[in-house]
Amino acid sequence: MRTHRYLQLLLSISFVVAFGSSVAAAGISAHFSDDGKKIVVQVPGIKTFEFGSLVRFEVDGGSRTLAGPRATVLETSNPGTVSTPFGPAETFSVTYGDKTGEFAYTLTLKVLKDRAAIGVEAEFHNRSKRDVKFRIAEVLSTSEGGGLELADPDGMLVTPLMEDKAAVPFVQADQGFREAAAIYNKEGTGFLVGPTGPPQAFTMVELRKGVLKAYSDMEGVLVKAGESRKSEPMVVCFEPPDRATELWTRWVAETHNARLKNKPVYGWCSWYDRTTKIDEQHVRKVLSVLSENPDVFGKGVLQIDDGYQKMDGDWSGNEKFPAGLAALAKDIRAKGWLPGVWFAPLMINPEHPWAKQHDDAIQKNAQGIASFMNANPFHPAGAHWIVPDHPESKKFLSNIIKDARDAGFGYIKIDFNGIGSLFHDPSKTSLQVFRELYTLYREAAGEEMYMLSCLGQPTRGVIGFVDSARVGPDSHPAHFEKCLQSVLRFQIFDNVWWQNDPDVSYLDTALKSRTLGPTPQGEGMWRTWHNVVGLVGGTSMVSEPLDADDTRAVWRNFEIMRPSSGEPSRLLTLGLSPENSVFGFHAKRTFGDFAVYNLYNSTGEAKPLTLNFAAAGLSADTECAVFDFRLNKVIGRAKESYTTVSLEPLSSVLLRFTPLDEARAVLVGSNLHLSMGATEIGDIQTDPAGIEIKLTDAGAQEGSLTFWSKQPLAPDGSENCVIAGVESLGDNLWRVDVKERRWGKPQSIRLKTGEAKSVGS
Repeated sequence: MRTHRYLQLLLSISFVVAFGSSVAAAGISAHFSDDGKKIVVQVPGIKTFEFGSLVRFEVDGGSRTLAGPRATVLETSNPGTVSTPFGPAETFSVTYGDKTGEFAYTLTLKVLKDRAAIGVEAEFHNRSKRDVKFRIAEVLSTSEGGGLELADPDGMLVTPLMEDKAAVPFVQADQGFREAAAIYNKEGTGFLVGPTGPPQAFTMVELRKGVLKAYSDMEGVLVKAGESRKSEPMVVCFEPPDRATELWTRWVAETHNARLKNKPVYGWCSWYDRTTKIDEQHVRKVLSVLSENPDVFGKGVLQIDDGYQKMDGDWSGNEKFPAGLAALAKDIRAKGWLPGVWFAPLMINPEHPWAKQHDDAIQKNAQGIASFMNANPFHPAGAHWIVPDHPESKKFLSNIIKDARDAGFGYIKIDFNGIGSLFHDPSKTSLQVFRELYTLYREAAGEEMYMLSCLGQPTRGVIGFVDSARVGPDSHPAHFEKCLQSVLRFQIFDNVWWQNDPDVSYLDTALKSRTLGPTPQGEGMWRTWHNVVGLVGGTSMVSEPLDADDTRAVWRNFEIMRPSSGEPSRLLTLGLSPENSVFGFHAKRTFGDFAVYNLYNSTGEAKPLTLNFAAAGLSADTECAVFDFRLNKVIGRAKESYTTVSLEPLSSVLLRFTPLDEARAVLVGSNLHLSMGATEIGDIQTDPAGIEIKLTDAGAQEGSLTFWSKQPLAPDGSENCVIAGVESLGDNLWRVDVKERRWGKPQSIRLKTGEAKSVGS
């Protein structure tokens, strides 16, 4: 045991952090107090940030609390250095115990040297001869001998980062936030709190009347006599929201072994088209449309959703699929598409023989009654839920996934992921059980299978196992506004933890052939949703009766979102505003940088929106051409910022901002894809004789590219597409019309400088 003189060797690390692209000095220090009872953090913009810690556990049927500020300091560690995903950190630990010495916990502080962030974690020690149930590890509590005093509390906003609750003013916050939260003012001063891993338990961040707490919910896991148990490590990052979310999400990605092996997918899903009324005949009709029109639909995923199964738990094809699922999957592959299938492995029909045979593997409540989903139009028999870690469950669940793989499916969508609270192993938290379940799924599926977890809200339980995760509710045409609240906020996880799945878009605001009704908020709301799905950078799916005449008329709306943007977008207003309004990206290309942003009026009244160029990654002192996707034209020029016309409620405008170059021709717009050049343009090479544009096979067969050029442009040939015309628009702007693009083939067009002619090549 070391004496308290070691507490004088406290961490006090000061360093300079670059905020954003500017180099702004910001000193931060963090250390244990002289008595070792609390941690003191000093950071600009926060007058006081001091916190204690505690653990709660149950022993002999009674609840116990061991709090650092009121406990005995048993040990302190010498200062040391540990590695983190963001460089080295200075570290120091204090161990607290009760008077008997039977129970103790160690609190460890890490101070990153290269980033304005600290890490905190706890380890509970059961030194008694009795088993203990570990309940809570509160690694940060400003009520335990500490305090939180902000320089500008009235200007601070609290934003949940892993649930779709509304952001709330700091002074009004009186609630808990699942896993993580950001607390900032509109200038970006504040901090983020969230778990980092290695994954141990789900966490909560609470803010009640100015008191901040962050804790691991250990859920009463068993800690046997003589054993120790770690909590979930957490980070507090004091950098601006964009840098803080980048640090937190990438830290989690590394400790949870994020899987980014497969590319994002696009295609067709049966659910909103037919719901459980899907049948083989309709699937084959859709397959014919898809396979016969590759220039429109490319080659993507055809996914069969709920309604094909014999019963929940028996995921073989019912009488509506007479050829069988394996034969159908084989035919889908033969047409060049990837066969996909939906199921809910944890859901089982109460009459299923396995459920009756393994009653102990069925979830039950405290009274021993089986948990039950009530009968509904889609599942008239209701359903029981399977205990995920029961030995018999593991065999059953593994076989479900293996059967899908053996049937030839290359894409699986796993729904109804509620694992319950009854587990076979009492030493595992629900996060650990969740991750073991998805370990089983991935092992059964194999490495090549594309796996989508249909979650609704993000969870760390699936990181490292899935290729894609649903990050919002079902995208029914009547609920786009609610979907956007989730999809925009959770974009921080896209291409970091997985590929985001926003769910499907639709090809128009109201199609008579559609089973579902129209979008009640009107075309502006539908366009906003369609823009966002195309810009997410993850899955890009539709669910329409593609063979219907009115759907055929709007096929182009699928082309412009196929595949999703090659440049994943971000929500610039995250943490800074309660409104989810500015969504897009800054693209760096060898042929010229540009930015694409969807400006969304998420309020109930008409108003303009402003894009700040510096925040968007653009040079503030360079003039940009402003191109409107829907109008397909340059609508102005701007420096430093751009303000739109007044936008109607729940509508948006999709714009591209391109810095102009006096010395050469510059692409300033495209209506071939919603990303306006980030996905459908492979490269642009310019020389004194002209321009060569290499296209990918993304986007629409027909559309136009808009150039700014002081020299006239004229067609000079093409490959696997046709230049329909080159037209002068005035003000050094030129529109190049393109048609007959061939999917899956190298495409290029060449333009020469000289006399422009409004003719094709």
